[in-house]
Amino acid sequence: QTNKQHPFISSQQASKMSMRMPAPTICFVIITILLLSCIRPASSFCLLPSNSAITRTPTEIGMSSGDPSLQATMSLTSAAVERAMAAAEHEAKANGWKVTIAFCDAGGMPLQVKRLDGAFPASFDIGVGKAKTAAHFCRPTGQLESAANVSDGSSRTALLSAPYVLMRGGLPVLINGICVGAVGVSGVRPEEDEQVALAAVSVLDSIASRL
Repeated sequence: QTNKQHPFISSQQASKMSMRMPAPTICFVIITILLLSCIRPASSFCLLPSNSAITRTPTEIGMSSGDPSLQATMSLTSAAVERAMAAAEHEAKANGWKVTIAFCDAGGMPLQVKRLDGAFPASFDIGVGKAKTAAHFCRPTGQLESAANVSDGSSRTALLSAPYVLMRGGLPVLINGICVGAVGVSGVRPEEDEQVALAAVSVLDSIASRL
C-alpha cells in the first residue's frame, strides 16, 4: 500500500522515515525522489548527428543529383594567385612594360596587388578597379569600354554613371562558367594591359583544368 500523499513511497516506508529522520530531512528525501522520477534517461534525448546537413559538403546535401538550391563554386587561393602573378609579371617584364597587376576575389576584394618598378602611381587604383569591375560584371572590361565608347554615332553612355573602371585590361577568372575572381592590369596601352592579364588567367585556367 502506498502513501496517498507521496505515491512513490509506501505507507510503511513513510512511517519508518518519519520516526528516524527529522522533518526537514524527510522533505529533502521526498523532493529528491520526485525529481529523479521526472528526469528523462539520456538515451531519450534527440542529439544532432555528426553527419547532419550542417557539416555536410554540397555534394552530400544533394547538389550532385541536380538540386538547384545551391551552387558549387571555388575560390582563388594565395598559392594560385602567386603563380598567376609570377606569370603576369614575367609577361610584363619580357616586354618592358611598367604596370600594376591586381587580383581580386569574386566579390571584388583585392587578394594581391603588385606595382612594378616605374609604374605610374595612378595605375595602382586603376588596376584594382579593373579587377573589381571584371569580377562584378563577370566579363572582360574591354567589352564594357567598347559599349561605353561612341561608335558610329551610338554608345551605351549610361555605363559612365556606374562606379566602375570601364577600361580594357581587366579579365574575369571563370571556372565552370562561374566567376571566382579577376585580374586587372594598368600602366601601358589597353591591349598590352590585357595581354599581361591574359598571361595570368591562362595559368589559373591551367590549374583549374587539372582539378
